[in-house]
Amino acid sequence: MTGKLCLVLLLAQMLISSNRYSVVESARILCVFPSPGRSHVLVGQALLKGLAERGHEVTMVSPFKLPKPVKNYREIYIPADDFVHKLSKSFLEKPPNIIKTMPVMIRHLMKTTNDTINDPKFLAIKNEQFDLVITGLFVADFILGFGPHFNAPTVALWSAGMTKLTSDLVGNPRALEAVPHLMIGPQEHMGFVSRFKNFLVGAVENAMVEFSIYNQQKYYDFNFPSNRYPSYRDVRKNVSLVLLNAHFSTFGSQPYLQNVIEVGGLQIKPKPDPLPKDIQEWLDGAEHGAIYFCLGSNLKSSDLPPEKLQIFIKSLGKLKQRILFKWETDSIPNQPANFLTKKWLPQDDILAHKKVVLFISHGGLGGMAESRYHAVPILGIPIFAEQSTNLQLVEKEGWGKAVEYLSITEASFEEPLQEILTNPQYRQKAKELSDLYRDRPQSAMDLACYWIEYVIRYKGAPHMHYQGADLNFFQEQMLDVVAALLVAVYIVFKLFKLLFRALAKLLCSRRKKQKTN
Repeated sequence: MTGKLCLVLLLAQMLISSNRYSVVESARILCVFPSPGRSHVLVGQALLKGLAERGHEVTMVSPFKLPKPVKNYREIYIPADDFVHKLSKSFLEKPPNIIKTMPVMIRHLMKTTNDTINDPKFLAIKNEQFDLVITGLFVADFILGFGPHFNAPTVALWSAGMTKLTSDLVGNPRALEAVPHLMIGPQEHMGFVSRFKNFLVGAVENAMVEFSIYNQQKYYDFNFPSNRYPSYRDVRKNVSLVLLNAHFSTFGSQPYLQNVIEVGGLQIKPKPDPLPKDIQEWLDGAEHGAIYFCLGSNLKSSDLPPEKLQIFIKSLGKLKQRILFKWETDSIPNQPANFLTKKWLPQDDILAHKKVVLFISHGGLGGMAESRYHAVPILGIPIFAEQSTNLQLVEKEGWGKAVEYLSITEASFEEPLQEILTNPQYRQKAKELSDLYRDRPQSAMDLACYWIEYVIRYKGAPHMHYQGADLNFFQEQMLDVVAALLVAVYIVFKLFKLLFRALAKLLCSRRKKQKTN
């Protein structure tokens, strides 16, 4: 009996030791995520639900509500205006002019963010105490000032891969010489032309970030006056942790600092939630499979021009597969019998259904990650931003096709549609990539929560701060060292020149003396 008791005590001690650094007391965590893009906020909501399940008291400030309440999860709902919807709708009617659109969008999103943090519902919590602040980044990062305001460490959550915006926060190298930019798309080999394009895109991004910083300075100064808070540029270099909604199996390997963590697929549930009864029955009864059609959370299918909508209705209405179609009004005019429309659909849970054989998508990062995870081939219709390069990757990997939206016809849409539905290689390739994407030592949620709790445990984990984040451009590029070396070479050259002149004069004077003698 004594031996068994000793064994039990030994096992208990081992268990306690193994969990010594994995448990943190319940913390009060604030997440400010004012992005008007629902797909972005979904990532933040998923993270906070995961933290709430671990016993933390979380508060989410955003323009979107959860479908149902969650224990330990407090929502501060501050709705956004319809600017992004109007902008997205215009992209469905004519090609976007990024040069004109981007500055307007940046300024508007900054104003929206400023309105959010000055809303009475948010101002009511500014005197509360929090142990950690998570900032959901989308253009406006002046809200990083809430870290110093609450005297709490700051974690930046970004719904995509590494960009200049996120690399600046911790001084992470961008490696433009080897890592293709998100807007360039997949590159098998970064030769001279690819690197030249990467350099140009990187330079444009640099200019955009500086434009953004310049425009945000007034918002930061207004909300975080200099007599009480550190400067805006200092706050941007005092982020403890950056979480990226990306995974190396998708966009390739690149250099990361210890406080930059990939948590791609954070919004994907390991076990899908039950579907609404009508959707479950519709999918279960799909004898030949089902196709899920969704153009994302910002783009609305109901805003499609009539001629484009008719292409999708005619082409999909001919199929023997059932079509689950995200449609934001009551019903589609002349809706085919094989269509089921809904204003909002639980995308992750739908893609997890075994009868879904194809996802027709705009190519957003969130949908791509969910489709990859659940091994569902994609037929992409990119509209704007990085969607085209995202779908280039899908085509390159061999688990989907893309169609040009502006020039789409029934023929150009039906050809890749039939190719994916009839060729089993697309499904097989999707399964291979799904296995690669899922194969991790721990889930994205567990990884994100571990590092958040790590930052809380060690009061911001200042030992992870990279000294390179404190350097200016000239120091970072070693231009000051190069300049010093050039000056040194110039001085040595001048000294040698003076020395040679002196020697030459001396030799000349001696020769003259010898001749006179």
